[in-house]
Amino acid sequence: MRIIDTHIHIGKNPRTKYYDLGDLERDLSEAGAHGAVIFAFPEDIYRKIDSPDYRLEANKYILEVAEKSKKLCLYPFYFVWNDYILPEDLGRYAGIKWHRHTDEPRYDYKDPRSSAFLRRVKELKMPVLMEEGFAETFAFIEQNPELDVIIPHMGKLNGGYRSMEAFFSNPRVYFDTSTAEPSAIRWILQHVGPKRIIFASDVSGTREPFFNFPKVELRKIMGLGLDEKALEKILSGNIERLMEPWLKRLHKKENE
Repeated sequence: MRIIDTHIHIGKNPRTKYYDLGDLERDLSEAGAHGAVIFAFPEDIYRKIDSPDYRLEANKYILEVAEKSKKLCLYPFYFVWNDYILPEDLGRYAGIKWHRHTDEPRYDYKDPRSSAFLRRVKELKMPVLMEEGFAETFAFIEQNPELDVIIPHMGKLNGGYRSMEAFFSNPRVYFDTSTAEPSAIRWILQHVGPKRIIFASDVSGTREPFFNFPKVELRKIMGLGLDEKALEKILSGNIERLMEPWLKRLHKKENE
């Protein structure tokens, strides 16, 4: 069965966090996974280094890793911060990583640069993996109905699992399973079905208790007692369906 891990950070700076292609290949191989969605560490975007130039470099590294890998199918996501840098090559990325914890600096959604950035995201039909406060998440989804939004950790850091009820009726909101308790995965699965649940781990290359490795997170999914069709959707089908606009861009470029 095909397995794609939809939440993995990559970085090459030992002063922030280091987790490279070799580490990724090792951990995905242990899980029997075929690929991953990858994006930069928050430490490289704003937490430890807060520099527009370095943000571009950290995001560029994601493309380099995705293109370098011969063993894995890697989907590079662009990590946008609150200065809304809009690179000319945004279309080379498969999606957007939008991330802050509630005690961190805010995104200004009234900033004209935010509107310009989101216009381009919509043109490219890019999914957004969004980790934000609940109020911000709710407003973002309400104001951008054209976007597919993936909420990480089953909403644990977007206001809590129970708050996710607000999105159950919205077919464009998905939930990734990274680090979530099995009971939360079961509860949200009962309400939205397997078509909107996406397997993920949030492996960080560290041994911190918060983070689990792909093989550990996969064990949670396999222990839910789901049939093969449901597992196929959760483990790869759902995320790869969202990757179709990016794959079309790649094929178009190859044929030019």
